[in-house]
Amino acid sequence: MSLDLALSMDGDLALDLMGATRLVGGAERVRQQIGITLRVLLGEWFLDTSFGVPYFEDILVKNPDRASIEAVLRARIVDVPSVTAVQRLGLEVDRAARALRVTFEAETTEGLADGIVTLGMP
Repeated sequence: MSLDLALSMDGDLALDLMGATRLVGGAERVRQQIGITLRVLLGEWFLDTSFGVPYFEDILVKNPDRASIEAVLRARIVDVPSVTAVQRLGLEVDRAARALRVTFEAETTEGLADGIVTLGMP
């Protein structure tokens, strides 16, 4: 089983009461990695410009197609190591708040990983 540093809900390192970092493993690690992937713009990470979601190219377009958006997000989730299939994907668009809420449930080699990722404009 591989481990990763635990992140808080806002993306910072999660620290315990003594100020020490925590580790996550199993399906929780995969859930965290899916969340990271969905929050990164395609080309944003200089070490791997193929990493991330093509928001500007495929999602944040004038007349977005819901089926296309779901296909893009499913493909990015399946690209996460240990993910074998996406069982459920939900999208909630809040145009007034300029936000997208993605709920997912993915089968992984570590077990079931599910979560909610909210993406929005500041």
